[in-house]
Amino acid sequence: MSDALAVAAVTETLRALLQTAVDRTVPGALVTLLPPDELTAECGLNVFLYRTSLDGGWVNADPDGTRPGETRRPLLPLVLHYLLTPYAAGDAQGLPAHRVLGAAMSALHDRPVLGPADLRSAAPFSNLHQQTEPVRITPVTLDLADTAQLWTAFRSRLRPSVAYEARPVLIESTVPGRTPLPVVRRGEQDRGPEAAAGAVGRRPALAATTVPVALPGHDLVLTGRCLGSGVPALHLTHSLHGSHLVQDVRTVSDTEVHATLPDALAAGTWSAVLVFTAADGTERTTEAVPVGVAPRLTGALPLPVVRDAEGTAVLEVTCGTPVHPGQRVELLVGEVPVPAEPFVRATSALRFRLTGARPGRYALRLRVDGVDSPLLDAASEQPRFDAAAAVVVT
Repeated sequence: MSDALAVAAVTETLRALLQTAVDRTVPGALVTLLPPDELTAECGLNVFLYRTSLDGGWVNADPDGTRPGETRRPLLPLVLHYLLTPYAAGDAQGLPAHRVLGAAMSALHDRPVLGPADLRSAAPFSNLHQQTEPVRITPVTLDLADTAQLWTAFRSRLRPSVAYEARPVLIESTVPGRTPLPVVRRGEQDRGPEAAAGAVGRRPALAATTVPVALPGHDLVLTGRCLGSGVPALHLTHSLHGSHLVQDVRTVSDTEVHATLPDALAAGTWSAVLVFTAADGTERTTEAVPVGVAPRLTGALPLPVVRDAEGTAVLEVTCGTPVHPGQRVELLVGEVPVPAEPFVRATSALRFRLTGARPGRYALRLRVDGVDSPLLDAASEQPRFDAAAAVVVT
């Protein structure tokens, strides 16, 4: 997702991309962003945002990282409609303008997607480059009636032009969502659902993990069937952190395997695969199951925070393992999710700005790619919140 400056970021990136293209074809030509009736330069290309609309495919879509039971304002999905108009003063044949138009259309045909590098370079004032869905530039055919209506509205003479649309531009709401605290007890006996199934074939298969998330340095318990068919090894894969081979894996039974996760394993959702090596050297592999590796808040807790005169509190926390650019990082203060301030390299030191903070003590969770830091007191026999996992706002 992106901020409210995304519209300006798309326009500025288009201008920079087209400026490079037309300058190679017609040296000295300028790319402007003026209304068509205000063109004054000798020769160039004008990029005019004449209309915005909603992208129906993204209406009511939840922001990335929204989990079941949580409520957040839906995205504002925009389609930006641009009119590209070449012009050349005093040229009866219009050839320089036609050269500019051809260069612009060729550039957008060759590069129909505004990549993160283009957006970051041309529009560093916006975080649009962090949007997971690419912004695509697509030509649009305007019939004679549409063209006549546009230029009549511009109160200008008709010029050769071409229309494009940029989509989707996903703007995230600034209204805080609600992230309820987890349920720590399910009924008087605290018993969840129970299920049993008979063995199907002899192929090893993973079913799930016994806990929703695991901590680095702790045991991960994997369950399934036919898990005693050889020497086990655990392969973990993450799109940003690469692959890890966990060799401290023990077979407990035909349906249960324990693996000790590395201490330095990064937080996030990993893909776990068990590989069993038989005595004759043959290997049998299970299908992948997701494994959530929780971040860990380090440093002095509870975290003391002082508000400024406007009621804004800046929270600085340290994660036990570095988080990388491209990961979605939030600090959950009670039931309010607060996004991390932008960072450009892997870091363990994170900053969060909470506006409208009220004095009080709030439960504190660090969420990385949808996985929360521990909130329960592991030393307690009865489920309860960890008193240290909190922030005190004064």
